[in-house]
Amino acid sequence: MYRKTLDKLQVLTIAFEKLLNKVFSQQYNPFYYHGAVPNLFMWTLFVTGLLLFAYYQPTLDSAYISVNYISTKIPFGGVVRGMHRYAADAMMITVVLHALRVYFTDRYRKYRWIAWYSGVALFLCMFVIGITGYILVWDERSYMITLMMTDALKAIPLVGTSLAGLFINGEVITHYTMAMSFFLHVGISFFLLYLLWLHYLRISRPATDVPLGLGLLLMATIIIPAGLIPVVSGKPAVLTETPKEFPVDWFYLWIFPLFSNIPAMVVWTIVFIAVAILLLVPFLIVDEQKSPATVSLDNCVGCTLCAKDCPYEAIYMVPRTDHPKYKQLAIVIDARCAECGLCVGACAFKAIDLPQKHSKEIIAKIGDVLKEPITV
Repeated sequence: MYRKTLDKLQVLTIAFEKLLNKVFSQQYNPFYYHGAVPNLFMWTLFVTGLLLFAYYQPTLDSAYISVNYISTKIPFGGVVRGMHRYAADAMMITVVLHALRVYFTDRYRKYRWIAWYSGVALFLCMFVIGITGYILVWDERSYMITLMMTDALKAIPLVGTSLAGLFINGEVITHYTMAMSFFLHVGISFFLLYLLWLHYLRISRPATDVPLGLGLLLMATIIIPAGLIPVVSGKPAVLTETPKEFPVDWFYLWIFPLFSNIPAMVVWTIVFIAVAILLLVPFLIVDEQKSPATVSLDNCVGCTLCAKDCPYEAIYMVPRTDHPKYKQLAIVIDARCAECGLCVGACAFKAIDLPQKHSKEIIAKIGDVLKEPITV
């Protein structure tokens, strides 16, 4: 039942992508760059964040003043701040769409478990970066977030008090609290680069960039709002006055309404179960029979085409000593083989095949795909 539901979702996803081809064309269909689009917004966050960093002062006395100075005194400072905020929201939206597309098209299992796990880690890091980003503004919302998160962390058994102390960098909120939030915001942002490397580890030619036309269109979706709907701060935080409510960014701050209405330990339990389910997803479906590609010693000429065309680095070449003419031999890594058939289509010598699938059938399917018109 579970597998049949995924198959139906895959059919719907592909049908939706074909519909988008009529609007954007195949070359600019954003769903064909579902992994590259979040990258565009991530790099926008890096660039705008560095510009904001030049004027930001992470202390209780100066944080709010420096943010307002950036927004009102620096030329285009308000636009840069707006781009930073809207790019963060856009990245969250596109990351969720990316994850759904990967899930619906069955590209998260077997050899792809590393990409899925690193994606879950990226997703969790984004929340930490987003929450600490709101704290750095140091308005009433920032103060309320700090208080609520500190209390919520204390509710975690055994390690809660230590985590809360680490979060506020001491026993009470001080300048060191802002320093810790700044460290978490910037430090984890750069840690994303390492996670991205893991994310691409088993993809030989990942699509990391969008075409120029699509990139300009996507940038317009954050630049125009940044100019027309400026991002503003709330009232400055006052440590002797505890605010009772604050506006919620549902992309990053959704957990705080839960903390307000549900015991913190229950919320953490829900979060833990949700993360555990995400980590189990790659192993919920087990194929009855695995049939990785096989190489024919008699036909392999060592041309390297199969290794070059394999998108998952499942084929590599080794020196060959058993043949007087051919110097290399293709070797298949069974654990990485996706059984996609690209290597069969790449080989002109009938030296590689899938045992459970006839090579003629695979080549025929590849031919059908190649015959489809490409609209530019």
